[in-house]
Amino acid sequence: MTALFSVLLLFGPGLLQIFVPQVWSGLGRIDWLLMYVVLQSLRSSFRRSILLGAGAGLIQDGLAGGIIGLHAFAKTIIAAIITMFSSLFVLRGPLSGAMITGLAVIVERLILMAWHLSLTQPTSLGMGDLWLGVAATSATTMLVVYAGRKWEQRQLVKQRRGRVQVDATVTAGDDSE
Repeated sequence: MTALFSVLLLFGPGLLQIFVPQVWSGLGRIDWLLMYVVLQSLRSSFRRSILLGAGAGLIQDGLAGGIIGLHAFAKTIIAAIITMFSSLFVLRGPLSGAMITGLAVIVERLILMAWHLSLTQPTSLGMGDLWLGVAATSATTMLVVYAGRKWEQRQLVKQRRGRVQVDATVTAGDDSE
C-alpha cells in the first residue's frame, strides 16, 4: 500500500516538472522530482531511498520521453549516496537541505552528461543552465523545508493547546465531584 502511495505521490512532482515550465519558463529549471528524492532520502532507509530514486527517474523518463532508465539510474545513484551520508552525519535544516540538493543537481547533470557522451549523443546542457538549475532547485528546497518546519510547529502548538484544554476540563470536572 505504501509503495503504491509513494508512486502516486511521485506523479505530483513529475507533472509539476513537465507542465509548470509551459506556464512559466522560469520554473523550468527546478528539478521537482530530484528535490523530492533528496528530501525523502535524508530521512528514509537505504532500500526505500533506492526504490524512490528509481521510481522517480522512471516517471521522469516516461513523462518527458527520451532514453528510458537514464534518469532512473542517475536518481538512484544520488539517493544511495545521500542515504549513506545521512546515516553518517546529522543533516537537518533548510540550509543543509538546500546545499545537498544543489550538489545533487550537479551530480545528476554530470551523470546525465557522461551517459550522453558515452552514447555519442550531443548534450544540451551548458554550464549556465547547470548553475541556474542548482540555484533554482536549492532555493525552492530551502523554501519547502522551511515551510514544512513551520507547518510542523503549528501542528505541535495545536496539539498542545488541545491537551491543555482537555486537562483543564478534566481537572475542573474532578473538582466538582
